[in-house]
Amino acid sequence: MKKSLLFLITGTLCSHFYSQKIEIQECGTDEIMKKHYLRFPEEKIQDDAFNLELSRMIKSGQLASKLNTNNQVYEIPIVVHVVGDGSAVGTVNNKSDADIIAWVNYTNGVFAGSASSGMSSTSSILPVKFVFAKIDPNCNPTSGINRIDASGLPKYVSGGVNDDNTTNAVAATEITAMGQWDTNKYYNIYVVKKLTSSAGALNGYAYYPGGSKDYSFMATSASAVNAQTLAHEFGHALGLRHTHEGYNESTGACPTNNDCTLEGDLVCDTEPMKSLYHSSIPYTCQTGQINPCTNQIYAGGERNVMSYTFCFRNLFTQGQADRATAQLLKYRQSLINSPVASTTTPNNASTLANACTPTSITTPGNYNIGITAVKFGSINNYSANYKQAANNFYEDFTGSYCLGVSKTTISQNTATTLTIAPGTNNTHTIKAYIDYNNDGQFDETTELVFNQSGINTGTLATATVTPPSNAILNTPLRMRVIGDYNGTPITACYTPKYGQVEDYSVIITGQQSVLSVNNNGQKADSYIVKDENSVYVKSNIKISSLHIYDASGRLLTRKTDIQSSEFRFPIEHRNMIITATVVLADGKILTKKLKF
Repeated sequence: MKKSLLFLITGTLCSHFYSQKIEIQECGTDEIMKKHYLRFPEEKIQDDAFNLELSRMIKSGQLASKLNTNNQVYEIPIVVHVVGDGSAVGTVNNKSDADIIAWVNYTNGVFAGSASSGMSSTSSILPVKFVFAKIDPNCNPTSGINRIDASGLPKYVSGGVNDDNTTNAVAATEITAMGQWDTNKYYNIYVVKKLTSSAGALNGYAYYPGGSKDYSFMATSASAVNAQTLAHEFGHALGLRHTHEGYNESTGACPTNNDCTLEGDLVCDTEPMKSLYHSSIPYTCQTGQINPCTNQIYAGGERNVMSYTFCFRNLFTQGQADRATAQLLKYRQSLINSPVASTTTPNNASTLANACTPTSITTPGNYNIGITAVKFGSINNYSANYKQAANNFYEDFTGSYCLGVSKTTISQNTATTLTIAPGTNNTHTIKAYIDYNNDGQFDETTELVFNQSGINTGTLATATVTPPSNAILNTPLRMRVIGDYNGTPITACYTPKYGQVEDYSVIITGQQSVLSVNNNGQKADSYIVKDENSVYVKSNIKISSLHIYDASGRLLTRKTDIQSSEFRFPIEHRNMIITATVVLADGKILTKKLKF
């Protein structure tokens, strides 16, 4: 934060002021993150390290120059779990689908800086948009609204959710145990009848990104049109802090502001301020008043979406938008790349030779060890590391799997990069194998394609894979990826100790696959080519979606539900290599590297 607002001026105030006395209902994020980091200190270390990197990038000007140069808006697939208490659908404690849809649409307007959602014309845009999931975890169509009947929990019916005191309420984990969709594919939002803590009533809370927990809880009272609370909470889910971060309620001291990139709310174009819930004039909007932390008239902080205030919240700053986007691209690639926002599911069908599979894990527990992402050719899959409740020590991503691309075709004589992300905590050893001779076994010498140790959480491990000349061609082969605690002795058929085993499908061709597209593009039924400064796709099958990645694998753009046989997308970047991946309506996948 700075003592003056660099990018915003105080605009005309929105007319949606609170017109009556307001109950102070605070956000619970600060408290839950404090407790979470005590339990998982390595996640706090990870968060601090990335904040240091962002500080360096902000000071050098790198961050502003790199982010969102093409005005991309990133779609975030959501599932809203409406947790009922036995009340009829459409009542206050069991909201109707129409109410939920209107609320989400309103929140998207807040992100977009829309006047229809009460936002100031000076507000910066958060480049995200909630889209309801169209495919559920069982590959069935969904509205993205999931109803959980909690009427069988008497404490929920009487007291709602309170993690601090479950004498007359339930813990959030009792609700998530009744329904939580894969947090790598869906952002889970729970709407509950009442949300409290030891501090009193709460509007909601959300976890910061990049950790082992990732969802938001919202009180039904704050889950409505004209409420900015969901945008506030998802701001936290994008790494934004309260504007009064660092304010000392006991002493009344203002936040320290010697380095605005590392202190306070970590944003330089928001003014240092106190929580206005503790102002000397309660229940009063402070616009036009003196900010005691700057000795100047409030310059917009009193109306910031991330503030505690009695003004109507109607703006984000550019600094907040930049920080949120950086966190999004660092930690939320799995949501950006999630296929559940499309009605077309990837076709991962394949028949593989039988192979050994683990039947147990030796040390069950929530150590967050395993595999969270695999990229190899067209394979682009994000997944959860081992969780005791999910019992996912073995994941078979072949066959009918629909929540990611888990099958690829690669050329026999070409090196293909294999990229693997470890679990969210602890140092890992990772191995990978390809059953080149298709005998259902993995040779520890000739079929071991990846073997690395000392892999830290939050990093990506890579290796290049070139199939040998004697590999079986044009046949689906099993690829096995294994992640476990660093130093654990791993073999292809071992029993996981703390981590997990994942299986994928690889087809090796003697020459470039048709689906990888020839250069002139005219002999293939479906192809991707560079056409001047655009990616051009043409197919005899309708095009479902297009994903464009840079050389590091970072998603640059995604277009879904195209439903056309031709599609053109302009590329504004220059002097770079991009990878275009297209999913057709029949589930087939095309991929092509292009230089711009």
